[in-house]
Amino acid sequence: MRRGFTLIELLVVIGIISVLIAVLVPSLAAAKRTAQRTRCLANLRGLEMAQQMYAGANDNALLDAGDGSYDVPGSWIGILQPYSGNPLIRRCPSDQSPYFDSPDTDLSPAVVRLTSYGLSNYVTPSHAPLGTTPPAKITQIANAASVIQFVELAETGSYAVADHVHVDDFYFSLLPNTTLQRICGQMPVGRHGGTLNSWNGVLNYGFVDGHAESLPLQRAYASPTQNLFNPAVAQ
Repeated sequence: MRRGFTLIELLVVIGIISVLIAVLVPSLAAAKRTAQRTRCLANLRGLEMAQQMYAGANDNALLDAGDGSYDVPGSWIGILQPYSGNPLIRRCPSDQSPYFDSPDTDLSPAVVRLTSYGLSNYVTPSHAPLGTTPPAKITQIANAASVIQFVELAETGSYAVADHVHVDDFYFSLLPNTTLQRICGQMPVGRHGGTLNSWNGVLNYGFVDGHAESLPLQRAYASPTQNLFNPAVAQ
């Protein structure tokens, strides 16, 4: 006669399976996040390579952010597309913004999110901070390997459908403790690792020289005089 499992044996098996699941699930989640970060970096490298080709065809010109164009052909990513050998991927695989599918109705007219990525205004000729002399050409940035050009945009809020960030607004001298909060309003800090909305939160960045890199926020921006956005202070 065949003997079935006893209740104790079944409980032991269930316990072992539970332990294995507890061990494997975090590993699978980490592997998924790593894969998404890598794919996002590839997207940024594609943008940077297209920028390099664009510069080569336009007297070393830096790409400029738009002035209210809310469709792909009229946006900076539409301008870059002809200079890329492959379709530029506009969306980070980790991006859960609702505005890709439904427009942001807080704006008039309502606007959809064109891309997960935006430009730093420090290297965007027509949107540079007041009081600075913006570079118009890549060759005017001596430390191009240290200067961030492309960033990831916040998924919700006023920057969800923007095409560039205002780095000069990160720090407010009257309320310096709000710096992290202000940064998180423009970029999804922690999307690719570290702690969400914290100084060790990781994002991907594209640099003027053409490479892309994953960095904790505190490495990309610590203060107005210590950051990788402003060519005058980036190291």
